[in-house]
Amino acid sequence: MAKVKKANRVLTVQGNEVASYLKEGYDQIDENGEVLKRATGGRNVSLAEHNKVLDELDELKKASSGVNEIGKELVEEMKKEIKALKSENTKLKKAVEEQKGE
Repeated sequence: MAKVKKANRVLTVQGNEVASYLKEGYDQIDENGEVLKRATGGRNVSLAEHNKVLDELDELKKASSGVNEIGKELVEEMKKEIKALKSENTKLKKAVEEQKGE
């Protein structure tokens, strides 16, 4: 048995009926009321809501592009630091080998 919800209506339905309820605008939920699958049809969204979501999406894309740039800079800094540490490690290994040879 599966649970589906639309607005404040919660129904318990057979597992093979879930797809038809999703098409009618119901969300499949778990015992805690958390959405497992969103409705695939049967809902209307106002233009204002749609535009609000698009604006939020644009803001998130702009914010993530800034994060990506910072991430790229950090990667470049880390590569330089790794290169310097490898060079230092090689020098120290040579110094140890020279001391063993003496």
